[in-house]
Amino acid sequence: MAMAEHAVPGATDGWWLRLYDDHLADLLLERDAEPKDVVDFLIKRLDLRPGDLVFDQCCGIGSLAVPLAQRGLAVVGCDLMPGYVRRAMEKARAAGVAVDLRVADAFEHVPGRPCAGAFNWWTSFGHARDDATNLRMLRRAWESLAPGARFALDTMNVPGVLRGFRAEVVTERDGTILTRHSRLDLDAGLLHKRWSYRFPGVDAVEHDSTVRLYTPWELRALLRAAGFMRVELLGGIDGQPLTIDSPRCIAMATRSTG
Repeated sequence: MAMAEHAVPGATDGWWLRLYDDHLADLLLERDAEPKDVVDFLIKRLDLRPGDLVFDQCCGIGSLAVPLAQRGLAVVGCDLMPGYVRRAMEKARAAGVAVDLRVADAFEHVPGRPCAGAFNWWTSFGHARDDATNLRMLRRAWESLAPGARFALDTMNVPGVLRGFRAEVVTERDGTILTRHSRLDLDAGLLHKRWSYRFPGVDAVEHDSTVRLYTPWELRALLRAAGFMRVELLGGIDGQPLTIDSPRCIAMATRSTG
């Protein structure tokens, strides 16, 4: 199983360049079925119609970009990992749809024309330790939108994560075992993980990651600092309000019409 290529020259350096390889994609990102419930949620909550342009910030292997294109949306997106973008484009060709996905840094990339909606999904935000760097990604999302358009940000429900904290999670697929060892740094508001892969007859592969833990109120403040208005916090794609028991924290934010 080949490792994904390094990121484009000049892109932001960080642990994510090592973590997001083919091992992670094969084990956690490849899905047997289209995530129809997520696609339905995005189309409804972003108020998208066939032909609308939508921005997939941190598009990964196209798990959402391709089914959105199949529903008639014009999809643009970016991801830092060339191997992931290549997989996404191959999926699009196999599905008979066109998507415009680019190898680019989400801290810097903005589509060439205003979008009717944008989203950042599956905890692709908060990878930098400092607020100023993470704010840059939210600002790029704001800049991608036409006035009045909406942005959906899917991330961890931090209060629930802290209450039900698990120091070890094991995932197995097709003989590969991934063990995620987690450690909290409550003083700095960080979640550290060591990702240990074990393959049949092969030495273990290990990577480390660090994600900034934003409380819902901190996330709302960051989105407002990026320029967004009317920030609504949901607890999942069922559209219910955020509670400590919610599986996720989904922030819906609007770019003002002014």
